[in-house]
Order: sequence, then structure tokens, then C-alpha cells
Amino acid sequence: MAAKTLTPQDRTARREAARALHASLDDTAALVNGVYATALRLVMDAFAANVHREVDGFSAQRDWLVSTFDFTYSAAGNIAAIAKLAKKFTILADAALSGYARIDQVAYAAGQLHKTPAATLFARTPFREPVASPFDPEVSCDTPEALVCEYAAHAPYRELRRHLAELHAGLAEEAELLDGLGEKSLQYLEVQEIDEGGMWALSGLLSADTGRLLDKYLKTACPPPRQDETDHHGVLPPQANRNAEALHQLIAGYGSSPEAVKRHGHTATLDLVVDIETLQGKETGRIPLLEGRPVSVAQARLLACEAGVVPSVFDYENGEAVELGRALRLPNTALRRKLELEQQGGCAWHGCDRPIAWCEAHHLVHWADGGDTNAENLILLCRFHHGRIHTDGWTVEKTGPGQALITHHDGHESAPADSGCGCSDWRTDADLDEAFRGDKTNVFPTGLYSSEWSEVMEPELKAQLDQVKQARVYYEESLWRKRTGLGSNTSEAPVIEVGAMAPPPPIYGERDSVEDLIPF
Repeated sequence: MAAKTLTPQDRTARREAARALHASLDDTAALVNGVYATALRLVMDAFAANVHREVDGFSAQRDWLVSTFDFTYSAAGNIAAIAKLAKKFTILADAALSGYARIDQVAYAAGQLHKTPAATLFARTPFREPVASPFDPEVSCDTPEALVCEYAAHAPYRELRRHLAELHAGLAEEAELLDGLGEKSLQYLEVQEIDEGGMWALSGLLSADTGRLLDKYLKTACPPPRQDETDHHGVLPPQANRNAEALHQLIAGYGSSPEAVKRHGHTATLDLVVDIETLQGKETGRIPLLEGRPVSVAQARLLACEAGVVPSVFDYENGEAVELGRALRLPNTALRRKLELEQQGGCAWHGCDRPIAWCEAHHLVHWADGGDTNAENLILLCRFHHGRIHTDGWTVEKTGPGQALITHHDGHESAPADSGCGCSDWRTDADLDEAFRGDKTNVFPTGLYSSEWSEVMEPELKAQLDQVKQARVYYEESLWRKRTGLGSNTSEAPVIEVGAMAPPPPIYGERDSVEDLIPF
């Protein structure tokens, strides 16, 4: 359909309408900023009278504003930050009170100037000669604080941040180097196994350089989710789970690299010890060992596919180790490249967004059962879905280069239905995911089915599920109130105790959304 041609009169009308909208939005923004300035003045008076502590029993000013007066989290934080630092940075506080600069810009600037004693002192030390504002030559700045105030009033956030960073860098000199030595002395990383054979907990504190390197790697390996990836609640997918998988890929990839650090001639790989008959699923009475600890045969078959695991397979008839090596079980560089070119969309599981670099080569016929390591017998799957199809009932049939039909047969293992298994209870990966989409237990970013909850992991999974349910009730109730304008006393509103709604339930932390209340 051809686009409508605009007449000069149409263009003039559009420009006039745009100007009217601009004028209305300017007036509205001024009104909003004026309201925030009034709120700031009242809060400063309240803090001076210690109302938050003596009357309402709050020690944290921001929590007092959010819980008692229903300020938004970000607005309460900005107002509280300015009010606490108003006596130190009077120029910035006056700019916020008068509406000359927005409260979010002023709060950030005051917080950065308060970051170190050197910056605080420098901010209030007069220049030898007044400096003209870079935004208005008629305005003179007597102190660095006044100059920062001009940036807060006229510059976008990114430019304000850069100016303050330059200010800190100019003050740092040797002190910054000493800070680095202190950071390296305080940094630590602890890795602790929670339960034998179970999950691991990480805790630590990283130096600035190490933290930036890790943050950059994670953002490179798994970029922050886009706006078009929001769910029906308007919430972006959690980044934390993707970060954990990116960390695995970093360690596994480096550990299997020839350039990796070695100890006793070996890199950081896991050793799996098993005999060939046990790996083939035969009843031998022998148990596979991973790093000296017993694991199931099913787990051993899955681990034997991974590049970060080196299997030592024995032939018990003659007591010799069977030299399998990478060539038998892993694709070489050329074959891996071919597989990736044929499967550029990533994991073969329908709808999975894990990148191709994170995928493992799965043998349709396991190499321990005589399956060849060639393109016809390999498909690329992410670690989660690779592990899933190693559980009972799954079959994979390659239907073309980089394409596979993944099916599940309830209660038994069989070939795909279209190849003559004769059963009527098979479903594809897409069928199962579609059926699971509306399930109340569908809260995990991997798409873990409730039927896959193991007895050991069920308590932790259920606890996480309960947290997500509480968060959804909290946020859906909040959205319902905003849309309807109804209060908690309205008879049509869902019955939720106000005390249970503050603060929100703690769910996943979001690296790139720390100022937003992301429930799940």
C-alpha cells in the first residue's frame, strides 16, 4: 500500500501539533520538578526534626519515604541523598530546591563529590579565578561544586558522569595507586560446596580492575536483555542465570586450552574414570568416578561428552586403559566450524536462545556405543538441554544440516514416532514447551519442567517458586492499583495486607537494573 503524500498544510499542522505537545510536556516537566523540589524541602525539615526516627521508628530515611508516604524507590533515594548532604553541598541543594537542576542529577553529583574526603574538600575550595560555565558564559563558577552544579543543570547524565570521573582522576594521583594496593589486599574469593555432589556457593570481593574485567566478559558473553524480550508482565529475563552459564563457559573454555595454567602437566579439567562396559550401560557392578567421587552411569555418559572432562576409560579384561582421546569423542576444529555454520541460530532445542559458542556437541549415537564423531552423528545443544536429553525418554533424529527432531516418549525410550515406533504418546520439544508455557511452575529461566525436579533439589526449587509467586502478587497488585486508581480499602481490590507489601520480596539481583524493582 502506497504511503499517503502529505500536503504542505498537513506538514504545517503536524509541526503545530508537535509544538503544542512540546509546550505541554515542558509545562508538565516543570510542574513535576517543582513538586519534587517541594518534597525535598519538606523532607529536609523532617530530617532536621528527626521525625523519621522519633515518630515513625525508621533509621533509614529512604525506607521511611517509601514505606510511609509511598514515594517511588528511585525518587525516595534521590531526595534522601540530597537532604543528608545538603549542609555539605549547599549550592547543589539550592539548585534542587529551586528547580534549577533535577533531583536525580543533583543526587548523583552530591554522592560522587561525597565519595572521598579529597573530593569533598576540593568541591568547596574556591578557584583562584572564577570559571565560566561551559553552558552559559554569563554564569561564573567560584568553586568546583558550582561548576558541577552547571553540569547537573544542563548536561545529560553521561556527560555529568564523565565530568565527575575526570575530577576524581585529577585528584587521585598516588592515592589511587594506594587504593589499588588496598583493594588487592582486601579482595577474596571463596568457593564452597554446599552439599557433597551438589551445588556450590561463591562469595567474594573483587578489586576494581578484576571486577571490570569480569563485568565486561559477562556483558560480552551474554549482552543485557533487550526490551523486546520482556514477558507478559513487562519484565526482562533475569540476567543472573545467564551470568552463571557464562562463567562456566569461561572456566571450561580456558581450562581446556593449551595456554591454560598447568599443574603437574595438566590444565583445569575434571577427570572421569570409568570402564567401557559400564559406560555402555552394561551391568558390571562398577561405579564411575568423577574426581574420585562416585557418579551415576547416566551422569558419566553426559560428562564424557564435555570438553572440560577428560575420560579415562578402562578395559577390565586386560587391565589396560583404552586411549580414546579428543579425536574419538570431540569434533576437531574444522568439524566444529562446520557444525556452527550449519546451526548459526544456537542450541538445537526449539526456542532456546543460548549462543552457539555455549553449545556442546551431542552424539546421536553415543561414542561409547560406537557412534562416529562426524557431522551426521552430531548436533549442538546448550548444557541445559544437552543434560535434559540424556534423561529417560528422549530421542534425537537429525533431519538436515543443523536441524534435528527432538521427541519425548512418556514412560519408555523409543525411536521417533515417524520412524515406526508405533506409540501414540510422543511429543516434540516445541509441543512440550508450548504445553508448559502457562504452567504455574514455569518460573525458571531455563524452562525446567516440574517433572524434572529431583528429590534433592525440590526444597530449593520450591522456595524459589514461592518467592516468585509472592513477587508476582505484590507487583500485579501494585499495577492493578495504579491502573484503577483504587486504594487498598476498596471492596473490589484483592485482599493483601499492606504490611506484607513492604519491602518487596528479594528475588534475583539485576546487574544492569539495580535501580529498578525487578521481581523475577
